[in-house]
Amino acid sequence: MEKTAFCVYSLKRKCRKMNQEERFKQAVRVTGAGLLVNLGLTIFKLFAGVLGNSAAMVADAVHSLSDFLTDLVVIFGFKIARKPVDKSHNYGHGKVETLSASLVGLMLFVVAGEIFYYGMQKILLVANGGSLEQPGMIALYAALLSIVSKELMYQYTIRQARKINSIALKANAWHHRSDAFSSVCTMAGVGGAIFLGGRWVVLDPVMAVILSLFIFKVGLKVSSSSINELIEASLDEKTLEKIKQIIRNTEGVRNFTNLKTRRIGSEIAVDVEIKVDSALNIGEADRVSLHVEHSLKKVFGPYTYVLVKAEPDVPEPPAHPEKTGRCLRHENGPGPEERESEE
Repeated sequence: MEKTAFCVYSLKRKCRKMNQEERFKQAVRVTGAGLLVNLGLTIFKLFAGVLGNSAAMVADAVHSLSDFLTDLVVIFGFKIARKPVDKSHNYGHGKVETLSASLVGLMLFVVAGEIFYYGMQKILLVANGGSLEQPGMIALYAALLSIVSKELMYQYTIRQARKINSIALKANAWHHRSDAFSSVCTMAGVGGAIFLGGRWVVLDPVMAVILSLFIFKVGLKVSSSSINELIEASLDEKTLEKIKQIIRNTEGVRNFTNLKTRRIGSEIAVDVEIKVDSALNIGEADRVSLHVEHSLKKVFGPYTYVLVKAEPDVPEPPAHPEKTGRCLRHENGPGPEERESEE
């Protein structure tokens, strides 16, 4: 019996390791593809921005460079997050994946600040009577190429991120899309500056500033989500309601209290105290706890961290009236009968 149990346990550990290994390979494969695309776009867009005299395209090139650096951070994060549970990390290293997502958000903030500053310099130059050179057509072609390639990378990355349930990969997917949207702004600014000419050349840096605000918003969304996980925030209301429904529908559960939830990388953790019939023995109560655990893992995955504590469902005894009365008499001083007996 013990040998069979050990074999089952070993098989589960082996399956988990294989699944985590496959998850890591898939994440690195997707991120690596994005890394190569970002490197190529950074070089081409920077060349097009300088040669084509486009402030918006230079800013767009900086954004692609941040994507390239982000890909390196995400790959590094996955490399650490894949490590198994050890004595110092009883819940694994999944938080490293969340940390890498927060670094992606931080990089987006930095990029947004740089693009805003660069664009405002050009706008103030025009406002003070200066002039800007008209962008070249190469900048427009670079923007169009960036839109197509980055939107394709977003679709590919977000699909794989949902498949392996990775917050870091989702953050990186949105970084790809923010670059695609930034290139739309760049194309509008460069196109307006080229085809309208004259004073409309200022559209190029104006679009760069608008682009920086959009990138800042994406960075805020990515950072807030990852920081919430790092500080052990509860799961969203929709997931919480699903967990509560599963516990309520489990046979043998009369009620539950002290429900606590959090996310650990790609997995979730649930800690709950259930109330069972007080007539059940310890073995029967444990079986109800196991049913709750299995029901949650069936919905949220076999590697969900679940801790269920079973307690007998007994009503709290009401306060004894005589004892309560005696306590009140002592708190308010001796009553009339007690004073008479003392006399």
